[in-house]
Amino acid sequence: MITKRHARTAALTIAAAAALTFAGAGAAQAAPAIPLTGGQEAPKPNNFGAHGSFSYEIDDDLNEFCYTLDVTGLSAPATAAHVHVAPRNVPGPVVVPLVVPNETDFSVSGCTIVNNEALLDDIAANPGAYYVNVHNANNMPGEIRGQLK
Repeated sequence: MITKRHARTAALTIAAAAALTFAGAGAAQAAPAIPLTGGQEAPKPNNFGAHGSFSYEIDDDLNEFCYTLDVTGLSAPATAAHVHVAPRNVPGPVVVPLVVPNETDFSVSGCTIVNNEALLDDIAANPGAYYVNVHNANNMPGEIRGQLK
């Protein structure tokens, strides 16, 4: 015999399971902690001591590119960071600007609106065609880089 309490509990359980199942339907997510190093940068930076990690999530419903960027040991404070389109070991144009502090060591998380749904779809479908890097005054083309995955 199903009581009202059991029926309500069962309904809430089913609703919660459905919410968890469909909550991520609009988001594409990269593997956590994409490594960033100077050895991946093109052209090669002046200094190789810095390193970092990058993770991101794409929310198709909101056209947002959300990210977390952790950086340690830059040779000068960061002046910019971007997602670029280009294969490994090749420089390419900026497609998504990222906001970073003017520091040599930092951890930052943020989201940016990307009004180009085709771009977000392509990053989600072909992440290896894109990379993220961090620029500074000593290494204007970039000091550390990591190919998305």
